[in-house]
Amino acid sequence: MVTIDVNMDLGEGMNIEQQVMPFISSCNVACGGHYGDYNSIRSTLLLAQKYDVHIGAHPSFEDKKNFGRVHLEWHELRFRQSVSRQIQLFQDVAAELGMVMHHIKMHGALYHATAHHPEFVNWTIQWIKDEYPTIPLYVPAGSLLEQEMNNNGLTTYQEAFADRRYHDSGQLVSRHDSNAVIQDILKLVNQLSIMVYEKKVTSVEEHAIPIHATTYCVHGDNLNIVHQFDQVIAALKLNGIQIG
Repeated sequence: MVTIDVNMDLGEGMNIEQQVMPFISSCNVACGGHYGDYNSIRSTLLLAQKYDVHIGAHPSFEDKKNFGRVHLEWHELRFRQSVSRQIQLFQDVAAELGMVMHHIKMHGALYHATAHHPEFVNWTIQWIKDEYPTIPLYVPAGSLLEQEMNNNGLTTYQEAFADRRYHDSGQLVSRHDSNAVIQDILKLVNQLSIMVYEKKVTSVEEHAIPIHATTYCVHGDNLNIVHQFDQVIAALKLNGIQIG
């Protein structure tokens, strides 16, 4: 049996935490940028504590209207101040509960900006060095950010998306495309199993592209999958994969 890390973005107002927390190994908790406040963070962390799930901060562009999915033209100081403030809120709540932040994962448009835009990559590297040098960052597998984190001796988890389609370039298919999100259990389990065992994924252009991941994300807003997550777990076990 192969054991993998499966992470999910939680505390985002979807009210799915109780349903999925028993099955996942890591969670990324919204901390005020695109969603979240003291109460939502605390309730999510309490469930994570109950089920022994790793906790991570999930900062974003400060844009609740667009749920953090629109790129904002920030300068470096704004980036550092905003992201650090969001993470501090997360850490304050965690400390009250005797919990420690395991990792950081950016959200939405900020996730993509910090992974692929050279300016944001450089800001992220320096910020991590200054503020959180021992904390792992969840980053897209094969991204510029992964390369630069490795070059600077910083710790990453390389992330792949179990329920998203990929292009040949390794970029995710836009959510504006109806084919972007995998909502069928068997298709998701098949894609994830190939990622785990063969270190590749089939693109929408029907080519096999390499992907080397150490954590796998399932989206909390993919409700068809979320509501049948126990079936996902059972199907993965039939393929020799467990979450832990």
